[in-house]
Amino acid sequence: MSTYKTMYKCRDCGATSYQSVIGRAQNGALLATGQYRCTGCRNVFSSIREWWQPKRMPETYSHSTFG
Repeated sequence: MSTYKTMYKCRDCGATSYQSVIGRAQNGALLATGQYRCTGCRNVFSSIREWWQPKRMPETYSHSTFG
């Protein structure tokens, strides 16, 4: 059996799949909201890129001298 590695996985939990978030419209119809839910940690993301793209590290500043 082959194992595959993918870069497309949840940045928070590592799950390799997501689902479209479905909401109910005013008329009662079920419609996609444009958001995505991770199947592992169940976090909701506004785009697929946000789901897999690593979080940016906060910028830090270092000073070479003190005082």
